[in-house]
Amino acid sequence: MVILRGLILALLVVVTHAKADDDAVPSVRVSSADTAAVFAIPDVWPWGFKDDQGEMQGSLIELIDRLSDLSGVPIRGQLLPLRRVILDVTRGRAEFAFLFQSPDLDENTIPVDTVLQLNLMLMAMRDADFPLTLESLAGKRVGYVRGTYLGEAFKADEAVLKVPVYNIRQAIEMLMLERISAVLASDHNIAMTIDAYGFPAEEFRLQEHVKGQKARLYMSPDSGNPEHARLFKEALQHMRDNGELQRIFQTSSAQ
Repeated sequence: MVILRGLILALLVVVTHAKADDDAVPSVRVSSADTAAVFAIPDVWPWGFKDDQGEMQGSLIELIDRLSDLSGVPIRGQLLPLRRVILDVTRGRAEFAFLFQSPDLDENTIPVDTVLQLNLMLMAMRDADFPLTLESLAGKRVGYVRGTYLGEAFKADEAVLKVPVYNIRQAIEMLMLERISAVLASDHNIAMTIDAYGFPAEEFRLQEHVKGQKARLYMSPDSGNPEHARLFKEALQHMRDNGELQRIFQTSSAQ
């Protein structure tokens, strides 16, 4: 009887251990590089937009696709109005964003890398009878993409009548209809818009307003992943070295 009781106890111990082994879940160490990074993308042509099939396209969409390929970090892009992009990356609703460098963003987010430098241009009709400077445009209507930082001088100027538009195509159409006197935008945006929509380039006059306006990758101080930032910075350097950044943005000023 004692022997039988011992055998039963031994059997119970074996069964209990076997069940514990079956229930155990093996631990998997997940690298931070395996989690998706959320990018807020300005819904502004040609930086980011949806095509007729509803697919995201644009310079920044191509850039984040390459960053994901090179870094191994999955990226989820969200097309948002420009002002919402700025709010989301400063308040932690998005981890990363590409934006024109500004003192406010430098203070309230974490600059990861300077992607490129663009020139900000003032554009008017060729037969306009005024110099293309902010001083000469006092009292005149100037179109610009809503929410875009275009340098401290334009931000502080109260004499120019600032006309926010959805994109530079709309601004050029208004310029040709004489509803505004000038357009302020990056050389990349102006050149891409004129080429894509067949505007007559010879009808316009351009003047450099700000030389070397930086475009930066910013990280949210609240939700950004420093390991992602490190990998993205390495990927950007690789793209800078092999000319990919220059090709994507059609500029020789990738920094």
